[in-house]
Amino acid sequence: MFKNIQKQLLLKYPLIWNTKFISMLIIGIIYHIIYFILGYFEGTIDFSNKNKYDIEFQSVMFGVLLTIILTILWLVNYFKNNSLKSFYSKSKYALFYEWFQIFIICTFLISFYLPFSFGKQLHQRNYYSYEETQKRCEIISLADIFIDGSFSQTEINSLKSDLIDESNHSKINDTTINNTIDKTEEYVNEIEEQVEQISHYTYKNYIVFNGKKYDEFSLLNRNVFHFTINSYEKDSINKIKVKTWLQNNDKQEIKSLMSAYLRMINEHHLSTNLTLNEWLDITYKSPLFKDFLYITPYKNEYETNRYYNYYNDSRMRQSTEQNERYSKYFVQQNVLKDKYETVSEAYTNPIIKYDEILAYFYGALGFSLLIFSFRVTTGKSWLIAVLTVGIINIILGIFSALGSSSNIYLYLSLFTILVISFYFFLIYNNKRSLDLSRIALNILLWCFPLIIPILYFIVREHYLRYHYYSDEYSQYISPEYRWLENNISEIFLINFILSIVALFFLSRIIRNWKGLAEN
Repeated sequence: MFKNIQKQLLLKYPLIWNTKFISMLIIGIIYHIIYFILGYFEGTIDFSNKNKYDIEFQSVMFGVLLTIILTILWLVNYFKNNSLKSFYSKSKYALFYEWFQIFIICTFLISFYLPFSFGKQLHQRNYYSYEETQKRCEIISLADIFIDGSFSQTEINSLKSDLIDESNHSKINDTTINNTIDKTEEYVNEIEEQVEQISHYTYKNYIVFNGKKYDEFSLLNRNVFHFTINSYEKDSINKIKVKTWLQNNDKQEIKSLMSAYLRMINEHHLSTNLTLNEWLDITYKSPLFKDFLYITPYKNEYETNRYYNYYNDSRMRQSTEQNERYSKYFVQQNVLKDKYETVSEAYTNPIIKYDEILAYFYGALGFSLLIFSFRVTTGKSWLIAVLTVGIINIILGIFSALGSSSNIYLYLSLFTILVISFYFFLIYNNKRSLDLSRIALNILLWCFPLIIPILYFIVREHYLRYHYYSDEYSQYISPEYRWLENNISEIFLINFILSIVALFFLSRIIRNWKGLAEN
């Protein structure tokens, strides 16, 4: 049956038979299905933290090895028959169709991580609905106030605030937009001196909430833990809600929150020596909420607390006495955070990552052009072209190192590509020897998709010069540079489409170019 299918393809669709497109398409689909299953397994979350599911590194390494093996086997069979060397008649755009099939095959071969990532994220989303995940993350976030949450930064003392405001006001009035660019270095030095002069001033050791003062290390100054599924605005509202419960002595609401949290701990079989009443007794110290005890957010000292770096400066400003206020109680809050942060990010991270897909398309484009150029020229000219590109880059690197402009490498690269393209088309139009233009054609096929990206970085670097600082905390960015930064994905997508269109017409030129005499 297989031989009969191959025979029919050879007779009716010789191009598809030659590229082994159908066979490689089937292999590519199976390849992606396997990696989707592997990714789905990798997305398993063990909320009890007893088992480790980590096959991502092994899967990626195996995928790279398998891709190399499949590519070698495919190329061996593909290069057995070359209709160009046999002067087999081709339609006007047969070469483009051949390249497009190569491109599809290359895309399947190198993009195995996409279904892996999709399967992993899909499994992580399937544990809880979006609404349920939000609800559970909110409980964990609020409970962190009563466990070991960070403290908010208090306000700067008025003397320091006045000095900063007065100094900034003076600086803005004395410095104009026209001369800031030339004086950036001098301005930055002055700002550093100013910060050094005022750095010895202190922060307030209290906060004010609804007209009442509380110590900076009271529960009312603790932060909630942020999950990506909940906005910072919602976190602020929840924080105010808990503060209000504490200030109004609404003990029942606090107790309900702690009860819901402990149910989650028990549900996931995590460790704790806390009971509801004990937790309430050691933390709920009304009305000042200052003399409470800290709860260790992990089971033992050897268990890594990945959130320790989350603590801000005010947390690190605690005295030795504050740091010694940890109780004998612990709860695996760090594990709960870690697992639910994974589910949270599975919802907030897009399933379809356009930039990642575009990167794979560019990878497949480059890979396919390397194979296609080998196909339409010769192995000897292809290798010489590789060496030529390497030598040219070394020379351009030397000139860039000696030059004063940071853009000189880009300018020289663009100039070189244009010269090589001009040389190829000059030979083609003058019907000169085929042998003289093979190396130029290889380099042209590899480099023509780089013209727009090189222009993009040249223009971007040009507008980068118009950056300057308007005050200590902000800087001026030209609208052109901002537009280029915000639309880089769209520009590279347009370049990808234009590269395919250009190759459509270039393939016809290559077909005619093959008709030139060898010498």
